[in-house]
Amino acid sequence: MRKINLLLLVLGIMALMRRALSAVLLIALSVAIRQAAAQDDESWDKIRDISPDKKFAMRIKCESEPEDPEHIDSVLITAIDLVSLPSKKVVAQLLPSDDVGTNFEDVTLAWSADSKWCAFYYNQPRIGYTTVFRRVGDKFVAANKPQKLMIHLKGDVRNEYIRPVKWIQPAVLVLKQYTIFRGGEMEASYEFTARFDSKTEKFQVTSKREIPADEDTKE
Repeated sequence: MRKINLLLLVLGIMALMRRALSAVLLIALSVAIRQAAAQDDESWDKIRDISPDKKFAMRIKCESEPEDPEHIDSVLITAIDLVSLPSKKVVAQLLPSDDVGTNFEDVTLAWSADSKWCAFYYNQPRIGYTTVFRRVGDKFVAANKPQKLMIHLKGDVRNEYIRPVKWIQPAVLVLKQYTIFRGGEMEASYEFTARFDSKTEKFQVTSKREIPADEDTKE
């Protein structure tokens, strides 16, 4: 009889321990969820450059609210995405993950009139390129590699910046290229038009003109 009572006592203690352990695990899980939610609440984002049809926009996301929301330090930026409105669902990653946390500025997004094309630009200390995104279904996909949308010039290039100017029509973009060469004060500015060829799925430069120094200074 004593053995039976002892066994029942042991089983009762084990059951209490299991319930206590379950309670501890539930509390730990609850705390983790609250901490994750708190961290998410601390993040901050800015919606700008809304598409003409009001269905999409660029979202700049930061780990916390910056001191000057109009001039955000790029080191604070955790992501730059294209999102649908009003849900803020990500439809394209604009800023490559490799450039998160680096120094860059002049973040620009230019929309075509039909809201099916957009050109994204930002410049780092020595380079700045444009990536075009086109709408495919409910997503936007990159239409070019950044270094491919440019005029190739002869010479030893030190700095180059190729930024979007305006869309003439869907799939036809005007860009400006500013290049600085090594070994002196040599530099060149060009304005060129690029058209997306749906057959080759590449941009083709259809026209270009060199911008005189005096005209470039006025801009």
